[in-house]
Amino acid sequence: MEGAFIKTNTPGASLAIVKDGTVIYQKAFGVKSAGGKDSVDIDTRFRIASVSKGFSAVLAGLVARDSLLCWDDNMIHYLKYPVQGKMKDITIRNILSHTCGFQYQAYSTLVEDELPRDAIISRLLTLKLSRHPGDIHSYQNVAYSLIEPILESIYDRPFTELMTDQIFTPLGMSHTTISYDSMINGVNVAMPHGYRRGAFVPATIKSSYYNVAAAGGINSSISDMAQWLRAMLGYRPEVVPHEVLDQVFEPVISMRVKNPYFSQLYKPRSGYYGMGWRIIEYPEDTIIYHGGYANGYKSGIAFDRDKKIGICVLTNAPSKFSNLVLTQFFTMYNEYFEQKKNFNGTDLVVMN
Repeated sequence: MEGAFIKTNTPGASLAIVKDGTVIYQKAFGVKSAGGKDSVDIDTRFRIASVSKGFSAVLAGLVARDSLLCWDDNMIHYLKYPVQGKMKDITIRNILSHTCGFQYQAYSTLVEDELPRDAIISRLLTLKLSRHPGDIHSYQNVAYSLIEPILESIYDRPFTELMTDQIFTPLGMSHTTISYDSMINGVNVAMPHGYRRGAFVPATIKSSYYNVAAAGGINSSISDMAQWLRAMLGYRPEVVPHEVLDQVFEPVISMRVKNPYFSQLYKPRSGYYGMGWRIIEYPEDTIIYHGGYANGYKSGIAFDRDKKIGICVLTNAPSKFSNLVLTQFFTMYNEYFEQKKNFNGTDLVVMN
């Protein structure tokens, strides 16, 4: 792990591994800002970008468990925005699986321009769909954020409060937030970086993607993400029941394996998108994962439910560190698993 960190010139990163419900490895690397001396620790907050999508899908799953919505409900039952044409057929499942039928990344430029959420959504809903809902996978940030006003209409409460009360607080994720202010005013925060003249240099924290919080607005630490991993592996059923996990991890639509590292890990393989999660089926394993990139932060999370193991990486620069570590980890783990079918999970610590 340390070798990959040095090789990629990443300023700062943190990493956690969970096996059988136990955090067996947790470590921070480097500094919060290149050229500085303030080290990253396991409670340092990073932006996790699109890894946020998995949180939003699970939150919707908790609402579905309480019978307050159904995955195949049409969005028009919950939205105050005017909707016309094929959009009337868009369901909750379509929103969370990127199968609404919009053009790829429709109006993401407005996210970067930091327009308010409702203004962006209003513009999105004036577009004509390129395909009928459910026909194709077309990755979206603005369309994904439609889940926010839907959940808000059910509870008459802000999306950020719902996420905090139903997921962050019960999982003990005390360093996790959904706000720009918590980053710019935070004490233990990793700064973003851009690549200039052959090196990563500090950049400014921007407010973009907090305007589509469900798609990319969560901030977290690796100590908190380790608790999220435990929940995703089924070890916090009192907060996230197995039935919710089964639903959000169920493949919705076939798609190519976007991550080139996972694409090369094993062959043959098949790629899918569930709800808020990417799924790769190999001959003997299924890996559920998602990556995130925004504002100079890059993150990745991946796990194998059958083998009850997962890993999360947070970085403050768009380096190759997260992708390298994720795939190296699963390669090493599977080799080890084949050699010792009944190993003690704590032995994995030697991989640092």
